[in-house]
Amino acid sequence: MLNLKNLFTRALLALMLVTGAGAALAGPTYHVTVDTTTYTGTGSLDFFLSAYELSEDNKAYLGNFSGDFTGFTLTEGDASGDIGSGLALTTRDGFAFFAQGVNFGGRFGFDVRFDLTSVDPIGFSVGLFSDELNDYLGATGTVVAIELAPGQPDLVSVNAEFASASEVPEPATLASIMLGLTLMGSTLRARRKK
Repeated sequence: MLNLKNLFTRALLALMLVTGAGAALAGPTYHVTVDTTTYTGTGSLDFFLSAYELSEDNKAYLGNFSGDFTGFTLTEGDASGDIGSGLALTTRDGFAFFAQGVNFGGRFGFDVRFDLTSVDPIGFSVGLFSDELNDYLGATGTVVAIELAPGQPDLVSVNAEFASASEVPEPATLASIMLGLTLMGSTLRARRKK
């Protein structure tokens, strides 16, 4: 009976380590809010992911969308999905572009999570296009830009007139992994004392 209990305990600890490791190694996640309350009409939110060097796939996953969206979409490069189920942008082709139609007059929100698989930097940007003005809003046409390079701090640029971006803290996954390792160590130590 004792061996079965030890086996079950070890299996449970191994499961904790395996399920927590992926989340602990995931890239940064940001919550972005775009404010169009001072505008009327329609337009589009444009999402762009680019690699500065053609290399392995780097990915951006977008989800948790909120706002007044229309049925218009446009994709180029390696972009897939929709706002209902989430978007995946990859740099396999060097870039990915996804445009989603919106009705101005409110706020739009979404989360973006990055998975970096190469040592080369990538850039992610959000543009806000106005059909009425037939131009991008903001001085540079970009309301949010995030530059990521492995081993370097992320560079986040926000046009405060239109948007905000904040890093979403990871759940205490690393703490769970450390707890699992500690429990495994104490189990082994208790086993050796017998």
